[in-house]
Amino acid sequence: MSVIDDVMADPLRFATMNNEQVYTIPPDEVDRFQLHWLQRRFDEMRARVKVLDRLATDLGIDAIDSFDDAPSLFLPHTFYKSYPAAYIEKGQYAKLSAWLDTLTVLDLASVDVSGCDSLDSWLDVLMRETPLRPLCSSGTGGKISFFPRSTAEEYVFIRNYYLFNGGFRGELDSELESGEIDFFSPWPVASGRHNLPVLYNLLRAHLYKDRAGEHVHTLGQGHWSVDMLWLSAKLRAAEAKGEMESLELTPQLEALRQQIAADARATAANIDSFIDDLIIGQRGKKVFLFAPPKELLALSRACKRRGLKAEFAPDSYIFSPGKSGSKGEHFPDGWLDECKEIFPYPYQGVYGMTEATGHARLCAGGHYHMPPWIFLSLLDPDTGKPFPRAGVQTGRLALFDILATTYWGGAISGDRVTIDWNGGCACGRVGPFIHDSVVRYANLRDDDKITCAKSADAYAKAVDFVLGAVE
Repeated sequence: MSVIDDVMADPLRFATMNNEQVYTIPPDEVDRFQLHWLQRRFDEMRARVKVLDRLATDLGIDAIDSFDDAPSLFLPHTFYKSYPAAYIEKGQYAKLSAWLDTLTVLDLASVDVSGCDSLDSWLDVLMRETPLRPLCSSGTGGKISFFPRSTAEEYVFIRNYYLFNGGFRGELDSELESGEIDFFSPWPVASGRHNLPVLYNLLRAHLYKDRAGEHVHTLGQGHWSVDMLWLSAKLRAAEAKGEMESLELTPQLEALRQQIAADARATAANIDSFIDDLIIGQRGKKVFLFAPPKELLALSRACKRRGLKAEFAPDSYIFSPGKSGSKGEHFPDGWLDECKEIFPYPYQGVYGMTEATGHARLCAGGHYHMPPWIFLSLLDPDTGKPFPRAGVQTGRLALFDILATTYWGGAISGDRVTIDWNGGCACGRVGPFIHDSVVRYANLRDDDKITCAKSADAYAKAVDFVLGAVE
């Protein structure tokens, strides 16, 4: 049986494959696979995901007959924070459950959350009673998102993490999946429901298991509760609006703010021991260092103050997703040279988002290749109409995750992306690829409103439906 026949029967078989199998499927076979499973997921999920059914009804879509039919049914990334803030501020956790229930096939609304007194206690109950394993954003815009991933998607995500950090035809292989390489991250916490601590928890549970304490090293040792994430977002929004002096916090929230400050102080105090474990303890060894640019720069400067430089094995893996300006955060001139002075190794980049279980590593040819279970489309940023999937196009990225089985896998991002649909990347992976020029539309325009090509108010009506179902 060929690879495409195997995954046509069951897409989850991708989770057992290697890079050579995944990235050499002929593009026409990938198209056939993707259209079949777009149609099948829609047929399977319409009656089970309430917001999808309402959106399809409003748009008059009863079937996906072509790739251009699909993106209007995808949900804007903002949908996962469309709940009223009052649900949290007033402790209305049953309403928050009912809102999240409209986005997943899981039955969340019937779970008794009457005894909950915080976001964490609310999610603890949902996770105990259902397979829900939510991801929570850091709330850079002032409001955190709740993404309804489950145990099924956790498995796919961690398998893909090994895949895209693996080598392809001569590219550096992290060898992370061996379970023998130490994982380091200068992140300020060790656990929590933000997507990065969730990754650390998955590595502990699935890869290192009873040896996690020996192999997973984070700068911070604390826990980011959802309540702390929510309060941090609230404080950032107040500061941005100049409203900090007038902000009133309950005694419970004030205690959380003090905890956030205490965790920050503890993290600062941990820097020397973290550097000792990494720079001195791993001398001559292969390591996996996961550090977003901001954290990598801070770590490099701390090492330089101590006169230390990394002397790892030459095939050590430095994974640093993002770059100056790509997500709206700009770093000082020469920041990369500063980092490479201390960590003189090839840096591995990645492109992905919370809404997808599949991510793309920056390849040897300087491009990103999404795995075949992620369908890609580019939309006109003004009209939402899909651009042709041919030639070289630039637009708003929309995608569909075929391996998502407990929520609707269609998402519309906030990213401006360029795709070469002709393929032919020098790295040897076949099919279309994404240029290394991703930037957020929010950094390019004042109003980044996402528009549906078939109905200008379709997404607003979908939000109204969700909130009406809650009330």
